[in-house]
Amino acid sequence: MVAALALVAAVSVAGCGSTTPQTASTPTATPPPSASSPSASSPSAAAGTLLWPVTDVTQAKALQAQVDQGSQPWLLDPSEVATNYATTVLQWRAPSAGAPDDGTVVVTDPDAGTVTLTMVQPATTGSAGVWIVSAEQRN
Repeated sequence: MVAALALVAAVSVAGCGSTTPQTASTPTATPPPSASSPSASSPSAAAGTLLWPVTDVTQAKALQAQVDQGSQPWLLDPSEVATNYATTVLQWRAPSAGAPDDGTVVVTDPDAGTVTLTMVQPATTGSAGVWIVSAEQRN
């Protein structure tokens, strides 16, 4: 009788958890740029992941306000943002950015190779909007 009660108690305790299977948390990867990426000539305010120089829309709006006041005007040029990203984040010594093309900028470095950066304008769009790196793809 005691053994039967112990078995019932063990089964009851084991069943008291969540019915959802336990899984390990895995980080989500940044999706590759899609064909509908914002373009430099027709920028979009839609932004998913933000990588640099800010990582969320609230920070982007604060940065936009600073630029609106005349601070860091280089953030208005996607090629300049891409070059600074390569220097600061990738630690490249001599990066050179090409012209923006459909929301991307290709940056090359003679010693490090090539990277394609997806650029977005999450706060203000157009010539007065700051550019933020949202994805990186090594070529």
